[in-house]
Amino acid sequence: MNYDFKAIRVGDISLAYVEQGHGASVILVHGGGPTDLRTWERQIESFAERWRAIAYSQRYHYPNTWVGDGSDIYSTSVHAADLAALITALQLGRVHLIGSSYGADIILRLAVDRPELVRTLVVGEPALFSWLEILPGGLDLFSEFASTMIPAKTAAQNGDFERGLRLFIDAVMGPGLFDQLPHSLHQRLRDNERLLSAEPTDFRDMDTDITRDEAATIQAPTLVLTGDTSPELSLLVSRELARCLPNAEQAEIGGASHVLHVMNPDAYNAAVLAFLAKHTG
Repeated sequence: MNYDFKAIRVGDISLAYVEQGHGASVILVHGGGPTDLRTWERQIESFAERWRAIAYSQRYHYPNTWVGDGSDIYSTSVHAADLAALITALQLGRVHLIGSSYGADIILRLAVDRPELVRTLVVGEPALFSWLEILPGGLDLFSEFASTMIPAKTAAQNGDFERGLRLFIDAVMGPGLFDQLPHSLHQRLRDNERLLSAEPTDFRDMDTDITRDEAATIQAPTLVLTGDTSPELSLLVSRELARCLPNAEQAEIGGASHVLHVMNPDAYNAAVLAFLAKHTG
């Protein structure tokens, strides 16, 4: 699709976004690491047939200007505040929020901090790494994840982005899946290569994850999505989140691992659109 990037000023930064369609607003929030709003290319046009579909790039992500020292790249509270400011500046009222991986963390934080802005949530395998410390087997799974992520980050810091990217995909999706991703996605990942060097390798580096008690306060209907081939680390956190949320539904996307909306967009879109149609009030 052609990207007609718009920009909106929120606080001290400018955020790029795209929008299509009319009606109640659906905001698509991408994950962390080397990605941006373009990851939603297979969702924007499909969702715009019924909704006002908006995808934006978080601070530091392409095509936004890098502002500051990057110390808040993984501050969930900062990104949630950015998202709240975007919703307010565009005068969207209550919105449907869809997040993938770290983007799911962001929308969960917003639902806790600013529930009046939220109609529904769709969370795809959130990166609530701090939860692993208290879940059975979680620390072992995180240690295995970090053992791959550390060399990915090191390779990127040493200028070998190709190796770093392959190791990153191995860590978050599974071995060998880099070559299964669309070629267009490879270039988009490279557009955000600076972010790979900032990937956290310790859950203590993830600021302001919601707690299980906070999750229990979220009243918005929430669809928790997982992939049938996703790493156990992601599945463990997702199952615990669904257990804690008062109004959770669950669905599994076949033929997909972690980046569900990219791996199997047709099944992903069908599941999300059905959920949104059920909660149109």
